[in-house]
Amino acid sequence: MNTDFKAEVTFFISITVNGTFLNNFRNTQLIKRRNYPVEEHQIDTSDGYVLKSFRIPNPNQPGEVALIVHGLASSADDWITVGDSALPYYLNDNGFDVWLFNARGTRHSRKHRKLDPDKDASTFWNFSWDEIGLYDLPATINYILKITGKDKLYYVGHSQGGTSCLVLLSSIDEMNGKLTAAALLAPAAYFEDQTVLLKLSIILYSPNTHNTIFSEFPPKTIFFSNDLSKGFCSLPGIRIFCYNSIYFGNQLDQHPIDQKLIPVIVQHAPSTFSTKQIHHYTQIMESREFKRFNYGRRENLRKYGTPKPPMYNLSNIKVPMLLFYGSGDFLASPMSVKRLATELKNDHEVIRVDFDGFDHVDFLWARNVKGLIYVKILNFFKKFVSKNGQDD
Repeated sequence: MNTDFKAEVTFFISITVNGTFLNNFRNTQLIKRRNYPVEEHQIDTSDGYVLKSFRIPNPNQPGEVALIVHGLASSADDWITVGDSALPYYLNDNGFDVWLFNARGTRHSRKHRKLDPDKDASTFWNFSWDEIGLYDLPATINYILKITGKDKLYYVGHSQGGTSCLVLLSSIDEMNGKLTAAALLAPAAYFEDQTVLLKLSIILYSPNTHNTIFSEFPPKTIFFSNDLSKGFCSLPGIRIFCYNSIYFGNQLDQHPIDQKLIPVIVQHAPSTFSTKQIHHYTQIMESREFKRFNYGRRENLRKYGTPKPPMYNLSNIKVPMLLFYGSGDFLASPMSVKRLATELKNDHEVIRVDFDGFDHVDFLWARNVKGLIYVKILNFFKKFVSKNGQDD
């Protein structure tokens, strides 16, 4: 372990007090330690949630704007834990004003104007990625465009960050005019290859949600919420256990992830989310249809005006896209991403990550992720930057 990495791990551990995360401080401090400026922005949604976004401004304004959106059980933190090769830094170095999104319910956005996440838990946590796409993303995008004075921005989403983007663009037509281009990494819309783990999730989080009370996950009492933050994942013999206890039991030695990053990763991940988000995914898995949340016939009639939840009309999406998939990803599998591509009518390209066995979380933490993916994202965006410059 090199000196810089030792210092960084020590820094993370030293600001963890009695097992309590000092999340905002850590996130902004880590960015500052990389010699980047950072701002915190509070954004209100129309249904009362209060979101926090982190901005890494470009000193050479005016520049292009990029919004980077995390996946399920993740937060803005996970985009920067790989250090110098992180996507936010790479885009910023190449002229982008970078904004890091935090969806409702994550550790940075666990707030509402009227509801308390603990005292009003059943109401506060009654949301899925449907609401993230319909409320959180529009509020965030409109806020960013207002602050920056731009008409459009570029979008990067991982996993659920792709799901919510598809919800947004298929449901709110005007938002297509506010995104120049989007890169979706392992977008979770279909689940064509249903492994044992996916089938188990359908059993544990039944698609039939009648009388279900949705709640925060992981709960505050769960093991890794505190204990893993105390540094024992720094021990070489414990690292694989720490990783596997959180990430589906996948074999770490098959991933292109630097094991030395594990102590840093587990101090940030997983972030909190609503169990309704998982229930919604299990409905997609079972029905094999990308559609809104199924509340049952009576509630569907009240909420949607139809006995069954409406489909997301992917043909409404107009924003040009890159769709990435990994050959080892059992969540957004190759077949799943390819099916998604067949239903899109926009300009899009599907890219297989050129690394055998590349998995769902490798998109964030693989040691070679910059060369495999991030360079391609930048080159894709640059085509539009050049075109927009000519149009001006």
